[in-house]
Amino acid sequence: MKPRDRAIKKQLLLMKGEVLRVKLTLELEQLRQHPLGMAGKGFMAFTGTGRTASLLSSLANILPSESIRRWLRRGTRMLLMWKLVSKFLASR
Repeated sequence: MKPRDRAIKKQLLLMKGEVLRVKLTLELEQLRQHPLGMAGKGFMAFTGTGRTASLLSSLANILPSESIRRWLRRGTRMLLMWKLVSKFLASR
């Protein structure tokens, strides 16, 4: 790597660090102003269509306990069935 390339890479890393610092400052300020609002947004990320089921399914694949994996798989199936039935009933 040439000295010029190193200097450019260093400048980019410094800019990235500054951007991350500003982003963190803004997030902390928003958290201080509306603590429950930020928590709600984080929770909403997992409540989207199919995300909860895929999260449970992924969790079931990595857990060491077979009995917990079975329960999570059953829960995933029940959740998918419930969503299917609720969509069917909502369309009527």
